[in-house]
Amino acid sequence: MLPINKTISMIERYNLAFRDHQFAPFRLKGYQASFLIEISKKESYPMEALIEAMHVDKSTITRGIQACVDLGYVNVSSSEHDRRFKVLTLTELGHEVKQQCVAILKKQRQYLMQDFDEESEQQLLHYLNQLYTRAKELSLNEKDI
Repeated sequence: MLPINKTISMIERYNLAFRDHQFAPFRLKGYQASFLIEISKKESYPMEALIEAMHVDKSTITRGIQACVDLGYVNVSSSEHDRRFKVLTLTELGHEVKQQCVAILKKQRQYLMQDFDEESEQQLLHYLNQLYTRAKELSLNEKDI
């Protein structure tokens, strides 16, 4: 059995490879489909809130959003309250692509979780969340172990 960190890393790499392949017709890579899904949750989504919600660095978000803008999926405007802050909205095309991406991700999840009953799935998610919390604590607090 592989160490847990390596196993999680490998799962993520294979998931990203699958997503890259599935989202290629939309010319989306990596987490860009996830950006569309997250932005669709609000009528206008502040860029800073997206950075916080996605748990990835600002440069990754900025590049990904610019790619989505170039593809015609996202509009970027300045906030009404403070022109320094950017607000994101999905275009009509962005909403259509988002729906297709959600369907792909749903099928992916169903395939990955096919051997788990509901209780086992919840338990797995609970344990993964515990690992996430500990890893975040370790990183943010620079704890000695």
